[in-house]
Amino acid sequence: MSVIDYFKRFGITTGAAAAAAAKAATIALIRGVTPSSVTIPTPVGLRLEVSIDRVFTIGDYVCADVRKIAGDNPDSLNNAVIRACVHSINEQVIKIKGGHGVGKVVRPGLSIPPMGEPAISPPTAKLMIENAVREVVNAGVEVIIEVPNGEELAKATMNEDVGIVGGIAILGTTGIEWPISNEAFVQHIKAQLTALRGGKYDGVVIASGNRAVNYAKAIYEMPVVKVGDLIGASVKEAIGLGFHRVVIALLPGKAVKLAAGLMNTHSSIGDARIETITWAAVMAGINGELLRRIAVSKTVGEALHYLGDAAGKVMRVIAERALGRLRRFGNASLEVVIFSEDGGEVLARVNSHD
Repeated sequence: MSVIDYFKRFGITTGAAAAAAAKAATIALIRGVTPSSVTIPTPVGLRLEVSIDRVFTIGDYVCADVRKIAGDNPDSLNNAVIRACVHSINEQVIKIKGGHGVGKVVRPGLSIPPMGEPAISPPTAKLMIENAVREVVNAGVEVIIEVPNGEELAKATMNEDVGIVGGIAILGTTGIEWPISNEAFVQHIKAQLTALRGGKYDGVVIASGNRAVNYAKAIYEMPVVKVGDLIGASVKEAIGLGFHRVVIALLPGKAVKLAAGLMNTHSSIGDARIETITWAAVMAGINGELLRRIAVSKTVGEALHYLGDAAGKVMRVIAERALGRLRRFGNASLEVVIFSEDGGEVLARVNSHD
């Protein structure tokens, strides 16, 4: 690994860009000042300084544009304009709406209910926008998020495949896009695992993302390491370092990819989610019209929506298949746990002793 891998550029998510644009427009509206940059809060406690492309007025709206920066990531939305237009309202609330170029949700199973609503993620991106605006004013404004070229940009994304049409989604669990370099990230993960093993820890939780990390911390008294898409490499490193117990904590989408044999679950590597969950449904005894609906689903979330109370049965098949895929890395005690998207329940939990 070269030294340059340690100096990769970070980027910002569409949610962070929207939050910065909203704060800049609100400053211009309330204070009559045109900022060249703003600092916004993020869900992980860090503050980001974001440059403002321009501030302008349209009627009684004040608008601000921010360029979405991908950093050292292969992102089709790099340099896209994310716009926020703000005006005063006679209500003691902050309203956040989606405008032109922001997609709408047309299928069930996504984290943006209900169908027909703008694709602005409520648990993270929407809250980030609101928190940024609240640093200027507590209430009395409406914020409309737009993406001027959003409909065209969406054609280069997987949005339509997952049930979002008419534009892009405003997302981001942390506000920050971490630079992608598989080799460097594996070394980073190995360094964390080595430090934990040196501290005499015998077990570790390998978690795929921020939500999986938080959900795992609530039920396991072991250190938790976030590994992103590099699940297979991380499990291999953990077993190689001598951890006797390795728990793999996942959300449904990653779990299904792992069950399909994708040790790196990034979308650029492969997919087979619907094919795999359809197979798992057959193995779990699902048939008839319900099986057909699963087979034509766009996302794992949509398939689980249709499965309803049978979701746990199907996810157990997925967990067992994923566990079987991971056993080739060694003889440690392995456990796969799959959480629901909101962390409200454990959908499946299997270990190598079952």
